[in-house]
Amino acid sequence: MKNPAMVLGINPAIQNIMSSIYQSGISFELLEYVGLRVGQLNNCELCIGEAIVKAKGNPVSRDRIEHVSSWKNGQIFSQSENVALELTEAITKLENKYDSVSDELWDKVGSYFSIKEQAALVLFISVMNMFTRINVATRQLTAEWE
Repeated sequence: MKNPAMVLGINPAIQNIMSSIYQSGISFELLEYVGLRVGQLNNCELCIGEAIVKAKGNPVSRDRIEHVSSWKNGQIFSQSENVALELTEAITKLENKYDSVSDELWDKVGSYFSIKEQAALVLFISVMNMFTRINVATRQLTAEWE
């Protein structure tokens, strides 16, 4: 099927949400890592491919992008990036229902990110989960936003 956001004409509303997230203070680079991790966890080829294409011209980003799936095993990411990736996995997996994001994790998130940045991270992770689920369910293999 055609991209559901295009079918219903809701792309402008989605772009408004994304615009607010991008203006929150969270670095675009961190959002790229978070978005890629959501794509990896949800097996979204489109999202994974998009992240690789965006990083292609930047050797530093490209090297770091290649390590997102193994972020727990290395020291390539900063502590704040690790916390954001940990939050990403907790929200995406929701393994323990309402306890999926523990108080301990919220404390860590709060030590690195302002409340506005925390809100942006939660919204971004949630929106990326929506995108990946739409893409996988409707077999979106190329971006179609026009």
